[in-house]
Amino acid sequence: MHRAFPAFSSLLILLTFATRPAAAFEGRSFGRDGLWRIVHGICAPVSRVTGVALPCLAVDHDKGSATLRAPDDDTHIIVTPLEKVSGVESPSLLRTDAPNYWADAWSQRDWVVQGAGQQLRWNDLGMAVNSRPGRSQDQLHIHVDCVQPTVRKALAHAVNGQKSWFDLDLRPSAGLYRARRLKEGDLDQNIFRMVATEVPHARDDMARQTIAMIGVEDAKYGRGFILLVAGNGGHAEELLDHQCHVARG
Repeated sequence: MHRAFPAFSSLLILLTFATRPAAAFEGRSFGRDGLWRIVHGICAPVSRVTGVALPCLAVDHDKGSATLRAPDDDTHIIVTPLEKVSGVESPSLLRTDAPNYWADAWSQRDWVVQGAGQQLRWNDLGMAVNSRPGRSQDQLHIHVDCVQPTVRKALAHAVNGQKSWFDLDLRPSAGLYRARRLKEGDLDQNIFRMVATEVPHARDDMARQTIAMIGVEDAKYGRGFILLVAGNGGHAEELLDHQCHVARG
């Protein structure tokens, strides 16, 4: 019993920090490996033994991913691999057999709806991965949340008639991006590999790429996404609205 106590005590400490606002994701208490320690050290083993994902929202061992709610944000969720993947720069993401983390993240969007407390439209939602300089955690994680209202409006106008990559200026609410319209079924593709192969110079400097997938829907083209990429070391998370004003308007 005494030999088991240190491990049990450590688990309680980790659970305490995991449920404290910002502790796991902003690097204040755990450093840049905080997210990995929560998922790998608590969520995955606890869910495997008990079937309970706490402090995560969900753990899918078959798909190899976990879902967490970001501290202090009702609608902001984070989807991350169960295996160690450093971030957008990881070479493993470009393999032809790489897991489809973007599709996994989009499948978890009902947690955003639950946090909003009301139904949200397809084009109210988006996903983002920050660049290496623009993130606080060195474990790949996809942010899923509502979309900034100004961004949603700008995208609705910008995509008309666009069939390939184009430049998109979202200032002052966000930055400069390369953008491409995708069909709903295109989410089955490897989005990281698409960026690496189609965006000039991206493959040579994946660490500085920040990527977003924003839901769009219209009568002509139906449901789809706008893929947005910037190679400036920024954070496409700026396109998301962690206050989810669309649910409060």
